[in-house]
Amino acid sequence: MRVVRFLFLMFAVARGVSNSSTTADDDEDQSCAAARKTKSYDEQCEIAKSDDCDSAYASTYYCAKSSGGRSGLLLVYVCWLVLLFSLLGSTADEYFSPALEQLSTDFGLPPRFAGVTLLALGNGAPDVSSTIHAVSSDRSGYRLALGALTGAGMFVGTVVAGAVMVVGGGAK
Repeated sequence: MRVVRFLFLMFAVARGVSNSSTTADDDEDQSCAAARKTKSYDEQCEIAKSDDCDSAYASTYYCAKSSGGRSGLLLVYVCWLVLLFSLLGSTADEYFSPALEQLSTDFGLPPRFAGVTLLALGNGAPDVSSTIHAVSSDRSGYRLALGALTGAGMFVGTVVAGAVMVVGGGAK
C-alpha cells in the first residue's frame, strides 16, 4: 500500500511540474511545450513533428487522435521505463558489482570505502562527460549542463531518498 501511495505521489508531483511554467523566455513557444497549450489534436501533432521538437516520444504521443490513445501510450511508456530500469539493475548486478569487488580486492580497499569511492566514480562519470560535451559543443550548452546536473541532484534527493524511506518503513 505504501508503494502505491508513493507512486501516486510521484505522479501528482510530475503532473504539477509538467503543468507549471519553468522558463520566462519565448523559447518555450518554439518547443514541444507549445503543443500542450493548443487544444486541437492536429495542431499538437504539427508542433510535435516540427524540427523544434526533436522527440519521437512527443510526436507519437501528440499525434494520437484521442485521449484514450494517449492514455494507452502513456501506459506503454511507463512499462517501457520499468523494463529499462529492470534491465539496468540486472546489468549492474551482473557486470558492475563483480568488477567493483575485484577492483577493491586488487587495490586492498575495504568494501565500504570501495563502495563510496569507486561506485561514485562509476556513477558520476557519464554526468561529467555529458556536461563537458554540452558546454564545449554549443554557446548555450551550459544551460543544458546546469539543468541536467541540478535535475539529477533533485531527483536523487527527492525521489530516491523518498523511495528508500517508503520501502524502509520511514525514517528511524
